[in-house]
Amino acid sequence: VLVRLSRPILVPFLVSIALVYMMEPFVEWFERRKLSRNLSVLAAMTTATLGVILLVGVLLPSIWHQLQESIRQVPLALQAGSELARNGLDYLETHVDSAILARVREAMEGVANDPSAITTTVGEWLMGGFFGIVNLGSTALGLLIVPFFVYYLLVDLHDIRRGFDRRIPDRFRVRWTRLADDLGTVMRGYVRGRFLVAIGMSLTYAIGLWIVGVPLWAGIGLIAGFLGIIPYLGVMSGAVLALAFAALSGASLAKLGGVVVVFIIAQIVEDYVLTPKLIGDRLAVLPMPIFLAVIIGGELFGLLGLVLAIPVLAGLKVVFSLADAIYRDSEFFRTGESPPELPAPTDETAPEPSTC
Repeated sequence: VLVRLSRPILVPFLVSIALVYMMEPFVEWFERRKLSRNLSVLAAMTTATLGVILLVGVLLPSIWHQLQESIRQVPLALQAGSELARNGLDYLETHVDSAILARVREAMEGVANDPSAITTTVGEWLMGGFFGIVNLGSTALGLLIVPFFVYYLLVDLHDIRRGFDRRIPDRFRVRWTRLADDLGTVMRGYVRGRFLVAIGMSLTYAIGLWIVGVPLWAGIGLIAGFLGIIPYLGVMSGAVLALAFAALSGASLAKLGGVVVVFIIAQIVEDYVLTPKLIGDRLAVLPMPIFLAVIIGGELFGLLGLVLAIPVLAGLKVVFSLADAIYRDSEFFRTGESPPELPAPTDETAPEPSTC
């Protein structure tokens, strides 16, 4: 309940922490150039903002043009598809009940006569889904405070850590400082690794779809790559979009098969090249707990739970590892008394054989 109530501020805060982990190396790079902490943070944020604006400015016109062309082809593609399906119905008439065939034929004729009906429905569904995702996370107003969170977290990062260390009693400081270090290492490695994997997968998808000749290859690549931060969502959404736009452009079965091959190769690249190299064994969590964590997180908290499931699981693993180490070092585990052993039977205590 507390998580749901705090969602408008929780999501911007979590996004800010992720950006802090990604931008921290750039801030330290500027600090090594003799800039103050405040100027280093401003320089890093300015550089990152300009990079995003440049990327969007280069890709957006091409994506928008391809999207307009694809939308214009939707009615023609639907008419062609319905015509193909109508021809196929002639073959099925001898194998399927006539009442079912009549309903299917009526639906196909409706699409052929008025393709805008289905395109309008699909458009409303996509817009509703988009705004639903936005509302699950935060409002646009909430996201406006992300730059302020990022700035103050980066500026005060070392002070926050020193304040945390000073409040740990001396007898526990080594152990709990190690816990904070391990948690920071895992989260930092995961966030940076996932971001680099997302960039690598976006390039892999985009290049593969460009070679196959899929419209909107750059936009689909970016969407699939960065939605891949949520397990299984990136590859599924990217494959559906790529196949849909390829079909709308009149792609042959060979081209559609090429799209499938692109996503299979990209998944192999992610599993066996990018993830081991960029994330490695920082998480060291088995696939089954990850799968269960994603299901539970999505069921409890929706999109937010899907995003946070794996890093939370990795953090819990660090906490449980420390708890296990404390238990093994405890007096109860190391010096506990063993139960008394039963005396071994002797000739005197052995029962006499029965004379019956």
